[in-house]
Amino acid sequence: GLVSQLGFCTEIPFSTVTEFNNALKVVQPGDVLLMQNKTWNNTALVFKAKGTASAPITLRAETPGSVYLTGTSSLQIAGSYLIVDGLTFKNGYSSGDTVVFRESSSVLSSNCRLTNCAFINWNPPSSSTRYMWVSLYGDHNRVDHCYFTGMNHSREMICVWLQNNVPSYHQIDNNYFGKRSGTGSNGFETIRLGDSSTSLTNALNLVEYNYFYQCNGEIEVISNKSCENVYRYNTFVECKGQLTLRHGKRCVVEGNFFFGNGTSESSGVRIIDEGHVVVNNYFTRLKGDDRRSAIAMMNGKPSSPLNGYFQVKNALVAYNTFVDCDNPFSIGIADDSSCTQVPTDCVIANNIVTSSGSKMI
Repeated sequence: GLVSQLGFCTEIPFSTVTEFNNALKVVQPGDVLLMQNKTWNNTALVFKAKGTASAPITLRAETPGSVYLTGTSSLQIAGSYLIVDGLTFKNGYSSGDTVVFRESSSVLSSNCRLTNCAFINWNPPSSSTRYMWVSLYGDHNRVDHCYFTGMNHSREMICVWLQNNVPSYHQIDNNYFGKRSGTGSNGFETIRLGDSSTSLTNALNLVEYNYFYQCNGEIEVISNKSCENVYRYNTFVECKGQLTLRHGKRCVVEGNFFFGNGTSESSGVRIIDEGHVVVNNYFTRLKGDDRRSAIAMMNGKPSSPLNGYFQVKNALVAYNTFVDCDNPFSIGIADDSSCTQVPTDCVIANNIVTSSGSKMI
């Protein structure tokens, strides 16, 4: 295909998968692979290359919003310092376990970025079919300024996987998450970071400046299952669920907005395990109760397994504002009769709570 020289980088346009694979054989750090404006049906791309911090390799739409991937299309990102920019996945479904990222469990990505992309109604014929839209493996990857909407099947829009007990340092920021439906049962989260088997790993991921609108798949809009993650400056609007610190320790939930707008089962933050900090958040018109309260602090299970309930200890809940929430605080909620360890050594201080018709605690 046509190759153009742009300063110190080369722009390589391609219109077929064969041309893309040929371009990967000659691509150099700083180059741009330009994907032709059209509908790409049943297209599987394996973006395997190595850029550098100062000269990443970019796979970019010829015109953002004019490159459509449909059918059973997928994109695997395998390498380092790779950028994918401006693609739209619409009205297709996955034939594997994920749509974007990682080539395999042994071929991961590092310092890669998925930006300015859209995922719309990427659903299978049956809502019980399980796969993720984006799976993050490796380390220091970023998903930003993307648009996710219309998911109705089991598994997460974005899932972070941890390996070898090392931090992943991923960043998920400035994305729109909308209209996520589901059965309400476990497995219909919007974002999950880790799982129970890796929940004691210090993951150090950052989730910030995202907008969640009517993410109603289940109680956990965000499911935290690892340690030392930060959730800040996100906005949740009319979500029948919450930001759940389900497993893991020492996470920070700071400066988020939870607008229930009177939506049934709308919720805020649920706290489980040790050392979490929940500060400077704003909660208004949330209708949930019990474990769906604006702040819900669970009881722990003695000698809990990793997938159980660890006792809440040393939590700090401070400088938050609650306006007209049905249940601002619920403290000591038992999942079942075996959960007997009440929250202990926690500080709840300097919060503002105003409510016209419900118990504050």
